[in-house]
Amino acid sequence: MAAPGSTARTPSSVPVRPTPSARRFGGVDEAAILRRVVSMCGHLSALASQNTELADVVALLADGAAAGVVVLDRRLDVLARAGVGDRDVVSALRDQAGVTGLRTVLAAAARNRRALTVPGTAGAGSATIVAPVSVGEDVAGYLVTTTPCPSAVPASGVPGGELTEDMRLLVTEHAAMVCGVVLGRELVVTAAAGRARQELVEGLLLARDRDDPEIDRWAQHLGFEPGRGYCAVAIGASGDRAPVVFGTVEAAAARLVPDAIVATRTDEVVALVPAPQGGGSPVDAARALAAGCLAATAGRMGMRTPVAAGVGNPCTSAAEIARSYAEARHALLAGERLGGTGSVTAFADLGIHRLLLRVPDVADLRGFAEEVVGALIAEERNGGMEYLATLSAYFEHNNSPRRAAEKLHVHPNTVSYRIRRIEEITGLSLDVRRDRLMAEVAVEILDALGGRR
Repeated sequence: MAAPGSTARTPSSVPVRPTPSARRFGGVDEAAILRRVVSMCGHLSALASQNTELADVVALLADGAAAGVVVLDRRLDVLARAGVGDRDVVSALRDQAGVTGLRTVLAAAARNRRALTVPGTAGAGSATIVAPVSVGEDVAGYLVTTTPCPSAVPASGVPGGELTEDMRLLVTEHAAMVCGVVLGRELVVTAAAGRARQELVEGLLLARDRDDPEIDRWAQHLGFEPGRGYCAVAIGASGDRAPVVFGTVEAAAARLVPDAIVATRTDEVVALVPAPQGGGSPVDAARALAAGCLAATAGRMGMRTPVAAGVGNPCTSAAEIARSYAEARHALLAGERLGGTGSVTAFADLGIHRLLLRVPDVADLRGFAEEVVGALIAEERNGGMEYLATLSAYFEHNNSPRRAAEKLHVHPNTVSYRIRRIEEITGLSLDVRRDRLMAEVAVEILDALGGRR
């Protein structure tokens, strides 16, 4: 009822403000597009909190944007993709980068930590978006979205070509952040798995004389096959370049023998090298791997790199791994002390040096050798007669002047004459067992030390 004195207004007389029509892009409601962008970002954020993979992230983005999506690592290898071929993306990126250069474009994205647009060559709307994938302070790779297909309709019902460039930048950058979370999680898991593997290897190398099911489980978890036959290889290096050497050695070992068990320790790389599947000696396989690793190191870092290798005797059970490793380690130290760097020394070839190397100071070994045959060294310097080489060949061929002469390319009478002179100079009688043993050990020491002062 109208108030007294007032004039009633009919509904038709009430002024009506016309409702503005919704803004539209190509016939599609702007609000619908915005809802779609918000929904995509929400779904992507949800993936970050789940145990998801890169493939899930790129699949969601590819469907939501109706575009090809690729995650590249820093070497431009494809980690995950959806809606596009591997080569299509990298080649398209190179073409679109043009004179600027793809590396320059990627460096700019990494430096600014923001997504950027690489204009296309097919006219408007053909741009590619590159967003850096950050893990902590590092850029681990790049997320790339290609030109959306205008006719493609994702699950949202909104055509793919209706996203503006700013919207594509937004969702691509958000997806890159989620990819960084996923990669970071994978790195943490990988690091944890690496630490666990390292602990298993350490346990096997140090569990000498332990024969129990736990050791067997450790070994089998690492890929050890009982009964197959393995040899431990220890490759050592020193100095500031040791970490680079170890990286080169580990990569070479994995390439040369893919089923070898390889681990880097503080001052060495250790490999358990199996016998070849088709048959063959694990010792030969281990020697070949060691030589290949040293060659790879020399090829990358030069011949003067201080690196050497030792090879242990075969083992066929997990309980024997520690023994084979101890032998490889012993052979490595022997090679470093006696043969210098760049050598592969097998424990089986050490012979008497297995005992000699227990002497802590090499100077003591050399002192003993010079005490026994030092007069010969002086005589060689003065007269040029090869007494030590003759004595070494004589012992090598079981005191046979004839066979020693064949090796030295001289007459047997020459060898006999030199042996008499050696006895005169040193005061030794090589027919006496004790004197002969002293002379043999002295010659072995000098041969191993590689020098005669």
